[in-house]
Amino acid sequence: MPLKDTYILLGSAGSGKSTQAELLKSSLHLAHIDIGSELRAVAAHDTPLGRQVNDIINIKHEFVPDDVVFAVLSDAVHSVPETVGLLIDGIPRRASQIAKVLEVLEATGRSLNRVIFIDVPAAVSVERISKRYACQSCKRTYILGKNLITSDAPCRYCGGKIVQRADDTEEGVRKRHEIFQEETLPVVQYFEGTGQLLRVGGNQETYKVFKYILEHVRPD
Repeated sequence: MPLKDTYILLGSAGSGKSTQAELLKSSLHLAHIDIGSELRAVAAHDTPLGRQVNDIINIKHEFVPDDVVFAVLSDAVHSVPETVGLLIDGIPRRASQIAKVLEVLEATGRSLNRVIFIDVPAAVSVERISKRYACQSCKRTYILGKNLITSDAPCRYCGGKIVQRADDTEEGVRKRHEIFQEETLPVVQYFEGTGQLLRVGGNQETYKVFKYILEHVRPD
């Protein structure tokens, strides 16, 4: 018997996935498993694995090997109570990962409801992400030119140092978008074929994206 609802959220850098994930998590009472955040946490540790992952995602701007990703995913899924639904963010990223992701869900008695794909062009990704900064201390987010005049300014909340994530440079964002197009679009096409895909244009106001998603995952 399937457990609570499970959704997968896909989208390239700058698609607005993080914002929509927070909205969906709150509205549908879901546990949010963000594979990217989990891997960045590993990369921040000065261990052999941490240095390996840091080199891959922050220097080469490439995907982490599947064995590491699935270990992180499996631990995260198993940690969520069976009465709580899941929102899995950022995996599967290529067609070869689909079966393993479904296998991890099946191992906990879960079934996949919908795959939500937020679609944005490369120019939008670069425009959004290359201007994104955050405080090292309190993690507050800043947008250069909007609520941040210069990246040299201290955090207005805690006085901490404001930095740009290592892979959020224009070059890094463009490469991540290219990789997404090459490797993740086949995943989108697969779930289109199963009838589980919900595609939404991400180049519009946040509330419109969220309203569209909510109307289609919970039409009643």
